[in-house]
Formats: sequence, C-alpha cells, structure tokens
Amino acid sequence: MTEEAFAIADLPGGPERAAEERGSLRVTGTAVTRVFEGAARGAPGSAERSGLLVRGYPRARATVKHGRVWASLDVGVRWPGPTAATARGLAARVREEATRITGLDVVALDVTVHLVDAADGAERRVQ
Repeated sequence: MTEEAFAIADLPGGPERAAEERGSLRVTGTAVTRVFEGAARGAPGSAERSGLLVRGYPRARATVKHGRVWASLDVGVRWPGPTAATARGLAARVREEATRITGLDVVALDVTVHLVDAADGAERRVQ
C-alpha cells in the first residue's frame, strides 16, 4: 500500500477557498492555560518557583466558552520590589499575549500574587 501526500491544493477550490470555508480551530482550556503560564513566566518581576513540596508558579486555570476566556492566575513576584506595579504589568502582558496567541477574548483574569523573598525563598500571599 502506498501513501500519497495530501495538500490543501488537492481539495476542491484549493487554497483560494476562504479560511472559514476550510474548517475551524477549537482552542481548549488546557491550551489557554499553557499560554497564560508562558506569558507570566516571561514577564518582568515574575518569580518562577517549582518543587516537589511547594506549589509551582506561575499556575493558571482557564475556562473557554463560545470564544471567550475566564481565567485565574497564581504568580510569584520577588520581594522587596514594586509589587502592585509588577502585578498590573503582568496582568496586562498575560491578557495581551493570550489574546494575540489564541485569538480569544479574555473576559476575566483574576491574578493572585505570591510574594517570594529574594533572599531566602520565603513566601507571603497577597490577593
């Protein structure tokens, strides 16, 4: 049995067909979660934390319905530092990146900031 290559040009109408006629893309909550975590990880002031005995940061949860996203995000932020400004910048960056990458509307984003002491790794939680 031989397998032949398949291309969009092989379909009736070929690549000239409009995108909405060729199919659709379904973005799941799991995929959106990974996008949120990746965007938070790259944000200035963000502190990544992981381990067997501690909860890792950043950690996101997302629900996707009808092309809209409701999400919550736990992030670590180095202390001492401009916590409020870092949290606002981080939320804006995550919202922009999620919209840009997924094409979905981020309706709600709740951010919980966990303060991570730069010196010894101690943690305080601010919500």
